[in-house]
Amino acid sequence: MVAVACGGPEAGVTAAQNVPFTDHGSTQESEYEGGPRIVAATDPATIGLEQLAARDATRLYIGAFAGAQRTGGYDIRVVRIERTGSTLTAHATFGAPPPGAITIQVLTSPAHLVSIERQSASSARELVLMDQSGAERARGTVPQSQP
Repeated sequence: MVAVACGGPEAGVTAAQNVPFTDHGSTQESEYEGGPRIVAATDPATIGLEQLAARDATRLYIGAFAGAQRTGGYDIRVVRIERTGSTLTAHATFGAPPPGAITIQVLTSPAHLVSIERQSASSARELVLMDQSGAERARGTVPQSQP
């Protein structure tokens, strides 16, 4: 008996596969004012992080946002990206100041920008942001067929 597999580009992708990414840096001063968020676009300006990278048509940019904070001392850093089927999962560490720490009293909005080859995201539909404990912090969509 012979088994034949059929399907699109994600056919046969059942186990998580690491996706190489480029780190474009982070900021404490993104303009995003909500809670944790993850967003993908073909242009970092669309994400609001154009100060961190110039547009490269071969890349898909992924912005991870820790959310608005009342003080300094918070950060977010993407440490790994995995692909399972049509889902890209960004694993990130969320940092917070230790209890009792002296921090600057200013509103901050930490964000980290990374990018992957657009081919790595081919047929991916969902984007998930996971923290260091394995908890899901945010969910988004992957843009399809943008120039």
